[in-house]
Amino acid sequence: MAAPRVFPLSCAVQQYAWGKMGSNSEVARLLASSDPLAQIAEDKPYAEILDNRISQKTLSQWIAENQDSLGSKVKDTFNGNLPFLFKVLSVETPLSIQAHPNKELAEKLHLQAPQHYPDANHKPEMAIALTPFQGLCGFRPVEEIVTFLKKVPEFQFLIGDEAATHLKQTMSHDSQAVASSLQSC
Repeated sequence: MAAPRVFPLSCAVQQYAWGKMGSNSEVARLLASSDPLAQIAEDKPYAEILDNRISQKTLSQWIAENQDSLGSKVKDTFNGNLPFLFKVLSVETPLSIQAHPNKELAEKLHLQAPQHYPDANHKPEMAIALTPFQGLCGFRPVEEIVTFLKKVPEFQFLIGDEAATHLKQTMSHDSQAVASSLQSC
């Protein structure tokens, strides 16, 4: 029997100081919507949802037992591993900038010191805003972003055809026009 395509995750909620308070937090609202017994404390920060579990197993364990769930391209490219972490953040105060190694360096560091680098994967990040959000931009060249828009239709769908077209058209303009276009994505 094939594994289900959609299934519920059981996730841990982290209450870091930088999280939004109580029911102002999207993390708290998601928790309340998924667990009728959840009690949201209005004086506590709800910062992060992570550590996804399916049927009492970590997501990685479940995937290891259900390799077909990844699809052949992901399974073959990433040796049966999911190449990213899924997290939901609800941020009240700015977070520090983090630097993550590329895949080659991550593998090397993991081999040298697995206690400090438990993951041999690089950590590419993509943000999908569930609520209004402000963030820094300019970490990737605009040409690379436009290439992703062309190669990954789901990415273009997320930001919308109008914003994608506008970004493509402003690529050759001055940096102010490009920055303005990026902000509309």
